[in-house]
Amino acid sequence: MNPRLLRTTGYYALACALLIAALFFWVDRPVDLAASGLKGGVLYQAAQTICLAADHDLFNLALFAALLYCGAAALGRGLTPGLRLCLYCCLAVALTMVIGETLKWFFGRYRPEMFFTQGLYGFSFFADKGSLHSFPSGHTMRIFSAATALSMVWPRARAWLLGFAGLVGVGRVIVTRHYPSDVVAGVFVGVFCALWVWQIMLAWKQEKESASLMTKPS
Repeated sequence: MNPRLLRTTGYYALACALLIAALFFWVDRPVDLAASGLKGGVLYQAAQTICLAADHDLFNLALFAALLYCGAAALGRGLTPGLRLCLYCCLAVALTMVIGETLKWFFGRYRPEMFFTQGLYGFSFFADKGSLHSFPSGHTMRIFSAATALSMVWPRARAWLLGFAGLVGVGRVIVTRHYPSDVVAGVFVGVFCALWVWQIMLAWKQEKESASLMTKPS
């Protein structure tokens, strides 16, 4: 386990928790009320379009196709460096989605439309309904996990990838599907899932290389 990454995760978790608490009490409701006035406008429609990039079904399909390709290619020519990187991206996003769905179920946060129509705000823990799955934002988790994983593979594109992911996160607030605090939580989960999967795979690779060197005849 990487002590530096562990400390960084802890610091950012604490910072995000404090920010989420502040947003929950003082920012979320007024921001989403303001965003509701944009419905039907150009900005609202643009946000809807951008958010399609992190659609749940699209990611499921992409993951299935990528894992199928990795498996077939690995059988043919072994686990090449390129396939390892593809597998890394898939595992990072898959882990994010599993953790994200678990958190959504655990917290059971009311979506903004329930605040608009019924005055419901806050959490209803262990909820199965999609209308109670606002926290954290699934679109934000998925896109930030994918962007972080791809930026580890392709560092030169990091700013563009994370910038686009940020647009998706903002878009989820504009279309009033999430509160700002949901997006902040989604960013944290997506980014750190990708970083931890990278660290685990890197450690596994180094351990494998060390074992290979030790078994070579002198």
